[in-house]
Amino acid sequence: MRIVKQVKILVGLALLGAASFALADAPQADSPSSAATPETVVVVGTAQGASNCNEVTAERARSLADRASQDGAYQRAGECYLLAGEHALANQAFARASAQASGDTTRRLAANLNDVKAQARQMKQAFQRR
Repeated sequence: MRIVKQVKILVGLALLGAASFALADAPQADSPSSAATPETVVVVGTAQGASNCNEVTAERARSLADRASQDGAYQRAGECYLLAGEHALANQAFARASAQASGDTTRRLAANLNDVKAQARQMKQAFQRR
């Protein structure tokens, strides 16, 4: 029973963290505070989707990124925005890609929680038989 409560708490904390990240405001590029601090861009993952953008001009990379963003391919859009030199838009696209992936993660966590509950029930029944 304790294990189930601990798993529920962990899942709740994970969902809370994902929700707070999805609801976080993106920094404005024209704000005075952003002019004083340098931008840091962190790219996670491989450049599979960027292969289309590698061999084109910055303008074409920007249009490919816009199209990918409209199609919901935010990871690829972020990579193309980076190649186009649009770091603020790339950050926004990567944040959207992360939020998009959190829905899948939430479903997997819920499925795992159900599996843990079923295993806990089986263990409880096994100990009651003895």
